[in-house]
Amino acid sequence: MGAMSGPACIVIEHKTLKEEALTLDNHIFKNCTIDRCKIYYSGGPYELIDTRITDSELILNQPARQIWAAIQIFKTKSPSSTITG
Repeated sequence: MGAMSGPACIVIEHKTLKEEALTLDNHIFKNCTIDRCKIYYSGGPYELIDTRITDSELILNQPARQIWAAIQIFKTKSPSSTITG
């Protein structure tokens, strides 16, 4: 994702997060380890900088869920087409 700035951004640095519920939107994770976490994402800006994620689950909320559904439908209906962002 692109660079973020401003007061809405939450920076988490040098943390090991295990078996936690995390929000991806409006967060910057720097030099973190995320292990066996549930990561909730709604489609907002985020950054993962030198962060390792293992055995975790990405849970899409609206509108990210709708975007994922649209991508899956597009890939099924037109497998030879490309998706760009």
